[in-house]
Amino acid sequence: MGGRKRGSKKQGLIALPWQFSAGLAVASYIGLRWLLPAFLPSSGSLAAVGPSLAQLAWLPLCAFGSMALLSKLRSLVQAKSGKPTRIGNVAPAPVFTAPAPAAPSHWSLDALRSLEWKRFELLCARYYEAVGFGTATLAAGADGGIDVKLFRIDPSTPLAIVQCKAWNSRQVGVKEIRELLGVMVHEKVARGIFITTGTYSADALAFGAANPIQLLDGAAFLGRVLDLPPEQQAALLACAFEGDFYSPTCASCGVKMVARDSRRGAFWGCVHYPRCKTTLPMRRDSVAAQA
Repeated sequence: MGGRKRGSKKQGLIALPWQFSAGLAVASYIGLRWLLPAFLPSSGSLAAVGPSLAQLAWLPLCAFGSMALLSKLRSLVQAKSGKPTRIGNVAPAPVFTAPAPAAPSHWSLDALRSLEWKRFELLCARYYEAVGFGTATLAAGADGGIDVKLFRIDPSTPLAIVQCKAWNSRQVGVKEIRELLGVMVHEKVARGIFITTGTYSADALAFGAANPIQLLDGAAFLGRVLDLPPEQQAALLACAFEGDFYSPTCASCGVKMVARDSRRGAFWGCVHYPRCKTTLPMRRDSVAAQA
């Protein structure tokens, strides 16, 4: 019984993030090497305990350090395989395959709105490259309100910054447009462009018109794409819908998320859970297809 309990505790430590065991290793070493001996009397029967504790300090350091190493290796293997991580006896929400629409054969508003958010950003960047701009995009992480930077001559000085939102059912409000203006002022860029797959509120449209910000909704951006020569349209279509264009990208890790199910319903979760707890709501069409 005791052996099983110790084994379960060891497995629990390995299942936790490696930083937890590493912290225990450092804390136990400092405690045994310096802190506890400092509280022991300098004379008497307990005086000899201090040096013994200092000599034994390396034991928990090695033990917890080994747990940290195993935990790190475990997380790397599971992240590479894409399998969910189990924490103790509690598994994360089960993974299922979310049905994705077939790649379209031509451009339409429905096709545009089937793109996940990162693929939509990359499409916007490719569009501006097609019309003669140099572009720079952010791979992952917080973008600071900038998804694409546009350049003409000087690659170090952007002419405009682009914010993209793949919001099909949610309207872009004036708050988001004000935030873009704030980023423009901070970055000292004279022009901003906001592109959404959905629509804008009346206040957002009025604020954009009063400032050097171009607002393109889904229909307007689609019109820009359809104004390109047929060969450029085809090239953008092939690029946008290559591979998995539907499963969203984790904003923190830059990897494709997996569809998970829970008591509260289906959602997208990062494959690096529990190290990354980023989630996104599941699209209604995926939930309907699952049901």
